[in-house]
Order: sequence, then C-alpha cells, then structure tokens
Amino acid sequence: MRSINISNKQIKQKRKKKSILFPLFLATIGIFTYFMFTDKDGLLRSIGYIFSKKNFVSKYETYDIYLKDLGEDLDNEIISSLEIIQFEEKSRFNFIEKEDKADIVLEYGSGENTIYSQYLLPVGHMYWIEDSVSAEDIEGGKYTLLLSTDTYNQYYNFLKEMYPDVEIKSSENLISDLEDEDSGYLGLIEKEDLAEEYKLLEFDNKYYLDTFDGGVAISIALVSQDEDVNVSFVSNIIKKNLSLSSEEFNAENIAKVNMTGVTALARRVAQAMAVRNDYEYPAEKIASFLSDADLTHTSNEISFVDGCTTYSGMRFCSSPKSIETLKAIGADLIELTGNHNNDFGSSYNTSTIETYIDEGIGYFGGGLDDDDASQPYIVETDGTSIAFLGYNYYDSTVGNPGALATSTHAGANSYSDEKVKKDIQSIRKEVDVIIVDFQFQECYCYPSSDVIYPVCYKPISNQSKVFRAAIDYGADIVIGTQAHQPQTYELYGDGVIFYGLGNLFFDQSMWIGTRQGMILTHYFMDGELIQTKITPTIYDSSLQVEIADEEDADLLLELLATARESL
Repeated sequence: MRSINISNKQIKQKRKKKSILFPLFLATIGIFTYFMFTDKDGLLRSIGYIFSKKNFVSKYETYDIYLKDLGEDLDNEIISSLEIIQFEEKSRFNFIEKEDKADIVLEYGSGENTIYSQYLLPVGHMYWIEDSVSAEDIEGGKYTLLLSTDTYNQYYNFLKEMYPDVEIKSSENLISDLEDEDSGYLGLIEKEDLAEEYKLLEFDNKYYLDTFDGGVAISIALVSQDEDVNVSFVSNIIKKNLSLSSEEFNAENIAKVNMTGVTALARRVAQAMAVRNDYEYPAEKIASFLSDADLTHTSNEISFVDGCTTYSGMRFCSSPKSIETLKAIGADLIELTGNHNNDFGSSYNTSTIETYIDEGIGYFGGGLDDDDASQPYIVETDGTSIAFLGYNYYDSTVGNPGALATSTHAGANSYSDEKVKKDIQSIRKEVDVIIVDFQFQECYCYPSSDVIYPVCYKPISNQSKVFRAAIDYGADIVIGTQAHQPQTYELYGDGVIFYGLGNLFFDQSMWIGTRQGMILTHYFMDGELIQTKITPTIYDSSLQVEIADEEDADLLLELLATARESL
C-alpha cells in the first residue's frame, strides 16, 4: 500500500481555495441574475458575442476621405500624416477626389467633431501705435481685413461666413499696404508668416507668442456622410496622428529674450533701497514681466562698491546688496559698455564682474581686461543661437580711456568701425542671430522744466551712420543702450535698429523723457527673428518702474514715430 502524506500547509491551501471559490460562485450567480432582470437582451448579446467566431476576427475598416477647400499645403500635410496608418498593408484612410463618394469630409468649420484648430494672427506694420484688437472690433466692421493673396484664396470663404458684413481684401504686398496705420486695414496672417516687419497685435488681451491661443480661430471639422461611420472613433485616430507644421509654435521652440536700457542703481535709487532695507524695491512692479523670458538682459552701468554712500553727483557706485535688484528681474546677461563702471577704480569693476560670475550671470561689452571685454557672448536657446556684441563708442571716440578695458584693467570694450566689422563677420557663420549694442553719445535731454524735449527722441550726430553700418556688416539687431531718453527705431536693410531704450532703473524722475523707457522682447524661431514687441515703461518719484498705461504708452510711441520722420 502506498502511503500519502499531506502536510498542514497543503491542507490550509486547499481550504483557502474552497473559501475563495464559493464566494466567486455566488457573485457570478448574483451578477447573472441581476442582468437577467435589468438588461436581459444585453446579457444574451454579450453571451452570444463571447461564443461567436466573429469575436476572433479583427475587422480593419478603410475610410474614404475628401479634403474640401483646405488648400494645397494643408492637404499635403494631412495626407502625409494619415496615409502611413496601415494594418497588414491595408490603409486606414483612402484620399479621394470626389466629395459625394467620401465616407467623411474634412472642411473648415467648427463643432464637436473639430479635429484641429489654428489661428490667423492680427497684425499691423511694425511702426503702428496700435497694439491690440478685439473680436468685437472685427465683427463691428472697424477694419477692412487684408490678407496676402495665398491666405485670401485659402480662407476667404470661411472668413466671409464668419464676418458676412466685413470687407475682406487680398494684397500682393501686405506689409507695404499696412504701413499707413490710418488706412483702416487690419492684416491677418498665418503664424508661419510672422516676421520682424509686422507688429503682432494682442487679440482679446492675448498675445499669441506668449499664450499661443490668440487670434481668429480657423478650425477643421470632420463631417460624416455615412451613418455607419463611428465619428468619435475616426476623429480620435486623426487627432492622434495628425502632425502639422504649425504645432511647432510653442514655448519649447520659440526663444524669448527681454532687453532693457540703462540700469544705474545709484544716487536716489540707492537711497530708496537703503532706507527701506529692500534691495528689490526698484523692481517690485516690473520683476515678474522681465523675468518671464528665456534670457533677460540689462545694461548695468554702475559697479558694486563696499560702503557705497554716494547719493549725488556724477561719480556713481552701488551697494553690493543691489545685486538683489538684478536677481529679482531674472537678469541672465549684463551689458558692461557703460562709462561709469570704473568711477571708483577698475578693481571694483573687477570684483563686480566676479560677482556676476559667482551668481551665474553672463556679461559682454566689457570685461576683466581688453581681451575679455571684446569677447562675444554666445548662447543657444530653444533652437536659436544668439551672439551679443557690445561697444563703448563714446569714450573710444572722445579720448576718455578711463572707462575702457586695457591689458591689465577691467573696463568697457573699445569701439572702432573696423573692429565692429571684423567681429561681426568673424562669427556670422557660427550663429543664427547677432545683436550689437552701442554705448553711444548721450543726447542732452534735461530741459529747464518737465516738458517734452523732441530733439532727443531722434538719433544724434552720426548715430544712424554708425548703427546702420553694423547692419550692413551683418548684424540682425542693433541697439543703443546709452540713452536716458528713448530714441526712435527703424527697419533698415535686413535688420532692425533701436537707437535708444531709455532708463530702466535710475533716479531721473524730473523730466518726462527720462521717466519713459522701453523693454524689447525678441521672439526667435528656428534661427530667425519673427517678432520684437516693444513695451513702454515709466516711473515717477517713487522710482519704481512699471509698464506704462495706454495713454503714456501711446504718447511715447507717437513721439518716436514723429522722430522717425527725420531719418
């Protein structure tokens, strides 16, 4: 006789299986009984499906699609995205030429079956004063809509259905036709057509390059012509596989650079910080705006000096604690072309630069010696490589070497026309964008009372000649950072020039011109400048800079427009 040994563990396992199986059996009977009384037909269909041979056969349907008036470029992108969807060499979608033979149609429209949306962006010419538009403005017929010929041909029918009472015209030279702001035209362009010559306008308080959802919405809808088509199912397939070039417009692919003018954390500004023991005080109202960029630049003209107590005169210093102001605005790059960084000796300029290095802040336009000062600052961000070059024109040309770097002393980068040409051309093939900053000669902008002083909104002396030459040599953007009062700007050649940005942080609150300033926000994509947004700023006796309201902003831009007429 064979003996059988069963361990206590085996007995427990058998009992456990029995204890689990019985409740499962009861649960199954309970579920079956529940559905018998609540959804008998559904239960029987489910049982039939489970035991049906059809359950084991995969059905892969092909849908015939017709693309209706979307335009050749969009047609090609949609076809290339969807024609690769296959299963065992069977295509999911078949693109056909006749609408009445299609299972589904893709056309401009909106609704719950929208598969894709893009925007036509409202633009004017770069010289426009106006900076915003609303849907109500367009719907009310405030503007005649003006589109390039290709954009007009593609979207006219859709726009006319959306705005039946609005005049819509085509243009063979859109940017030229928009230059006259009083023409009553409003440009609408595709985002791929953005360029520095246009002024992108806010739409219903949204700026597209910051929000990526502001403009006249153009949607593509899926329309089923076959009642057996599962529209939701097909829409999801298309959405998941549709790859369009406009999707490249996002924060990861667009480099955003904020640039400002004069920073001088001295005299009454230094006093205002010291009495409050608050070294972020001047930046309190502007910090969040300035720091919201991939790179933030300012031209700091004053070195940090231990024990600095100088609150008057023309010999400037800053408390080392003032670095907190620069950190508050998210400063990534300090320009050192200014002529006051050596006011208390080059050793303090050296220690200030070392502070920037310790804080991880870059610098250019000046340095620890003349070789360091002459080096470009090159950075790559979001797919665009940018080089910054800076020169002190004023001290180089008037014979004041004290502010300039030497082989043994810190200071600003010296200027000569030959040097600028050589520097630009030596890196032109290495980077996508070159920005050149000049510490030019200042305009005397201090009238006897608080009145507008028009002459200083214009370029002075041979300023336009010097700045334009840099564009001719290959620079993309040229900026004057010396100006305590903003100066005009212009499109020139293949680039753009801003002759002076005015003060960011300083204590010149006595005159309207020196209270005004400009922040430039450059947007780059794939190595190209696609837009520069000008944000006017202002401050008062509190010495806290803020974004100018509409009235003050328009005043500044109108003064700059008048000044531009003299170019």
